[in-house]
Amino acid sequence: MGYFKVNTNAAVDVVSGKVGIGMVIRDHLREVLASGSQPIMVGLSPDIAEAHVIYRGLIFAKDSGLLPCMVESDPQVVDKLINWCDIPISDIGTLISDIRFFGGCHSNCRIVFPPRKTNMVAHNLAKFGLTIDDDLFSMEEIPRCVASIVLGDRPTQL
Repeated sequence: MGYFKVNTNAAVDVVSGKVGIGMVIRDHLREVLASGSQPIMVGLSPDIAEAHVIYRGLIFAKDSGLLPCMVESDPQVVDKLINWCDIPISDIGTLISDIRFFGGCHSNCRIVFPPRKTNMVAHNLAKFGLTIDDDLFSMEEIPRCVASIVLGDRPTQL
């Protein structure tokens, strides 16, 4: 069966200072098992927002009972911090430490950084997160705002 696939993405509205995060979890047949959009009312830098949504995606998969998982997200800067660099002493360093700790405790989780075009559902869920006031999480459903692109969004091979 392999891993559950967790695609994550963050969108930052620099004018309002609002951040939207989006995530979608699929099975080995690419069926949507869970999805979520969440507004964050605190202004975050794009890198911190992306690290936050990766961590949130890991927690969402764990809380949904969808492990083992492979998280896919866009930012290569965050990739380098998670996989290759010493942890910086900064706000993003705390998140990177949490992500690494989660991965160490749950050795059946991996984080990869595919081309952006394979992450469009999560990207649109993140943009949707900018437009809502409350968290929206669903099991075995996907919000209508991304239903038309679910079939066209092709994550990497499981």
